[in-house]
Formats: sequence, structure tokens, C-alpha cells
Amino acid sequence: MRPFLLLCLAALLGGCDSLDLARAARDARAQKYLPAIKHYERFAARQPDDPRTAEALVRAADIYAGNLNRCLEARRHYEAALRRFPDAEPWAARAKAGLMACPDYFPISAGRRWTYGDTASLGKNMRLELDIKTSSGSVSAEMGTALFAGAKNIRSEVLVYAKKDWAVWEIGQDRRVPILKFPFTAGHAWSARSGEDTVEYRIESDDARVETAAGEFTGCLKVKEFNPMFGGSWKYDYYAPFVGRVKTTVGGPGFENPNTELIEYKTGL
Repeated sequence: MRPFLLLCLAALLGGCDSLDLARAARDARAQKYLPAIKHYERFAARQPDDPRTAEALVRAADIYAGNLNRCLEARRHYEAALRRFPDAEPWAARAKAGLMACPDYFPISAGRRWTYGDTASLGKNMRLELDIKTSSGSVSAEMGTALFAGAKNIRSEVLVYAKKDWAVWEIGQDRRVPILKFPFTAGHAWSARSGEDTVEYRIESDDARVETAAGEFTGCLKVKEFNPMFGGSWKYDYYAPFVGRVKTTVGGPGFENPNTELIEYKTGL
């Protein structure tokens, strides 16, 4: 059956509003993203209580996020879907994942690699290599880590990263902590147990600019990690949108000194 006849059939069965959904799906398949969004948004406006509106809002948000890289509009639609249809699955779960991933400050897709080095020697003295071993795409991944002193590998391990409960969890042999927690806005703070200690986190900035050997990054999160057992100092991790951690510094009252930074990275396959 031709696409035009399918659209006509949709209109006869469900009216003009259903025709908007059919047109949106057709335009999305044809990579006509703005027309597809228009039809999804029109359906949502005309049918605010229709259960299908949750899908329309999420699909529009997915296009904004994945195809147009427009996170402000994507977040608006994801938030509307969750607020109006909190139990509509799978769309509620997709909306939560979308909010965590646009922008994505800790991408874990297959094929990604990062190389970090000490800032003083740019990796000649110390180098940390990370690569994604296995990945579910956006929910969890196993990451291999290899720490080098000069040319000697002094430690290797596999860490698990999971995105759930509105947080990015880092899971090691004796460590399970939320290194990032939504909302990703300045002033947001949380704490977690790490072994016998309590570690405190706070997003100091959500618009930091960072220069590293791998390039300049803007719109970064600056996250303070503080262990009260060591009250005179703490560390800052900088996370760049769609790249991940790009720099770590050591701070204290009145100072902040560079420690490690991103040397090079690969975004995926």
C-alpha cells in the first residue's frame, strides 16, 4: 500500500490527530526532522490527555536530541512527558534516559577510548588509558583501565558504569559511588559512602571552559569531590558534553592546581 493511502487510512480510522502521528513517523523515516517534530507537537497540543501523547513528546525530544543536538527543546519535551504521563511505559523510562543524555556528560557507547596524562609532562610520566569493553549503549558499560608510570603498566582493572536512579554510578571492587547525579545544574550536591568514608559532591559550575591537550571544551560541569577526613584539600573533575571527563585538578582554600588532563580520545565506532 502506498504511503499516501496509508496516511489516508490513518485519517479515516483516527481522525486528523492520528494523521499527525502517521505523518510524523513518515517524515522521521525520511529524515525530515523539523516537519516530523511539528506533527508530533501538534498532536500533543491537540490531545493533551491521550496516552499516545507520551510517545509523541518523547519521539519529538529524541529527534531534537539525537538528530538536531538541541538539548533545551529536548529536555522540555522529556520533562513534559514525565510530568504528564509518569507511568506511561516505555516512554517514561525513555524520557528519564533522555534527560540524562542530553547533553551526555559521561558517554559510554561502544568504541569509545580516552587517554589521560599528568599535566606536568602531558603523559610522559603518568598515563591512564580507558576504553569501553562492552556497552549496552546508554545504560551500562564495562570500562578497561590501564595506569602507566612511564612505559610500565602498574595497574589494570575493569570498572562498571551504570546510569540509573538519576545518577552515573562508578562500580569497582571496593567502590560504588554516584560520580554524577541529576539535575546537572550548579549548586546541586549529594553524598555517598565509599568504603568507610562519606564522600561529598557538589556541582560548582555547569558552564565551565576547559583547555587540555586534547582541545578546548565549553559548557562543562565542574564537580567538587570532598572527603571530610581530608579537610584541607579536595579535587575537581571537569566533564565535557558528549566527551566525558576532560580534566582533574586538586583544590583547597584559595588554590586550584592542575593534575591530569585528556590527551586524546575517540568518540566511537
